Amino acid sequence: MLMKLKTIIKGGKVHEVGYRFFLFTKAMELGCDRFFAKNESDGGIQIVVAIIEGDELQLADFKMFAQSHRPEGSDVADIAFEDYSGPIMSTDAFLHFFTADQLNKGIPALLRIDRKQDRMLEKQDKTIEKLDETRADIVSEIRASRKEVTAKLDENREAIIGEIGEQKERLDDRFKRIESEISKLKAKVGI
Repeated sequence: MLMKLKTIIKGGKVHEVGYRFFLFTKAMELGCDRFFAKNESDGGIQIVVAIIEGDELQLADFKMFAQSHRPEGSDVADIAFEDYSGPIMSTDAFLHFFTADQLNKGIPALLRIDRKQDRMLEKQDKTIEKLDETRADIVSEIRASRKEVTAKLDENREAIIGEIGEQKERLDDRFKRIESEISKLKAKVGI
């Protein structure tokens, strides 16, 4: 004989930890055909309400699972069970409902991400523009510096060439004097 059970889980963190799907997976594992779960709040207390239909053994196993297992990150203060007599949707219908509910939560988040991405792209464009300006400034500075360096090298080159010319003339004069001295010495010696 099929019976219905309502599970009420209260705590500081029972929403946004996958509790409903956690319980739904167990209901599917137990072979239950009807299941529903929703999140509620009472002041600062978060509540998960799960309703399941099954035979006595399925409900006993579900109860034991709900009492001894929790999704990671949850903070449970109390778990209560009561009989239930109202309608319960099929597990297939719940899966569709749950999927739509999750998509409903996801769409605003995707829109926020899209807006944030647009702002990031605008900042990126500004950064690229600033980098282009900086690059142009650097190129101008390099060109100006290159011209200064080239002019200085040209100026120094002329000075160096002039100095080398002077040194060459002095050496040539010395060489001529040495040759003259050698010629005189040869003449005296008779060579």
